[in-house]
Amino acid sequence: MQFALLISVLVALLLSAFLLLTHVQSFFTIKTQEVLQTSALTNQQIFKSLPERITTKDTIVTTEGDKQQKLFTNYHGAWTKVFSQIETHHQKIKKTALIGSTFDQKSPNLYLANTNSPLVIVGDTRLEGNSYLPKQGVKAGNISGNYYQGSSLYYGRVIESEATLPKVDQQWISYLERLSNGSLLNEEHSISLKKELKHTFYKQGQNISSPSTIILGDEDIAGNITIQSAIQIIVHSTAKLEGVILIAPNIIIKDNVRGNLQAIATKKITVGKGCYLSYPSALILFDQNRIKNTTEGTTSQDKEPDFTISKNTLIEGSVVYLKKQKDTQNRIKTHLKTELGTEIIGEVYCEGNIDFQGIVRGSVYTRQFIANQSGSIYLNHIYNGKILNNPIPNYAGLPFINSKNSVAKWLY
Repeated sequence: MQFALLISVLVALLLSAFLLLTHVQSFFTIKTQEVLQTSALTNQQIFKSLPERITTKDTIVTTEGDKQQKLFTNYHGAWTKVFSQIETHHQKIKKTALIGSTFDQKSPNLYLANTNSPLVIVGDTRLEGNSYLPKQGVKAGNISGNYYQGSSLYYGRVIESEATLPKVDQQWISYLERLSNGSLLNEEHSISLKKELKHTFYKQGQNISSPSTIILGDEDIAGNITIQSAIQIIVHSTAKLEGVILIAPNIIIKDNVRGNLQAIATKKITVGKGCYLSYPSALILFDQNRIKNTTEGTTSQDKEPDFTISKNTLIEGSVVYLKKQKDTQNRIKTHLKTELGTEIIGEVYCEGNIDFQGIVRGSVYTRQFIANQSGSIYLNHIYNGKILNNPIPNYAGLPFINSKNSVAKWLY
């Protein structure tokens, strides 16, 4: 009798354990499905925002039944940062991403503004993809006895360009101007520079600011952090930077710097040799220097490029030169120079003159090319420069007007 009772109790316990296990598995299956569905909805909210790319100062909150949605967008350097949150059945999922303009079949690999002057290519120059050129087209030339070496003038198709470059979003220009004018220098919540700083993109950004020069030597800084100096920022190869934004009138990136960063300057950017800035990085010179009158003398400093990228440096992302004051008279000033051996995977956008000798795998937009060779200046010449197709699938870059958008990077 007692044995039968023991067996009954054991059977009951086993059945109870089985029922409890089944219930727990069912519960976790439901919760897992809820998490996956909420995560998918969070992604969908970001994807739905792509066509408009509207920046807002406030978080947009909408409620549908037991589901609450939050969406916040603002500029983050060269890209737009989108924060999405879905909360339902006590499940809260957050996602943050950088978005930018995508390429299509009509997007330029080269866009040279129509200044009624042909493009002249010399040496090992190569043009692939869509070349938007002045109505005078492209022709082969020579510099100091060096002739064009290619079998064809271009490897793609040629389309006539307009007198102005494709427009970028004016709201983005206003955002850059606010940053350049020191909008963050007087932030009450500015933090001190430390050897190690990490800050998630899911929270409001942190700011480090100083009225004097900031030197980044052995610091390890990552995340949603902005560093701004009223004078100058110098980055050494021993610094570890991941996802940060640098803002200063002058920015110097020393030789062999490696990392992922965005730099915004108003006077000068110098990038040393052997650097590697991974995607999505951006270097932006928003030139606010006063334009000299033609009657004023030209100093040796005026002849130096405002923005220089040195040999054997690789940049994955955007290289941008913008002018606050449009100047069409200074035709021989070099504003942006990429030395022989440099490589940019992404895009170059220059509202001035570019001395282009490196490789761009993506797109080049410029008002005019300029070649400083053998003591002479050659207008609208490319000497040994190569413009090739972008190897990054679904590359997302600068905020062009009326462009399609996609995700450049998911943030953490």
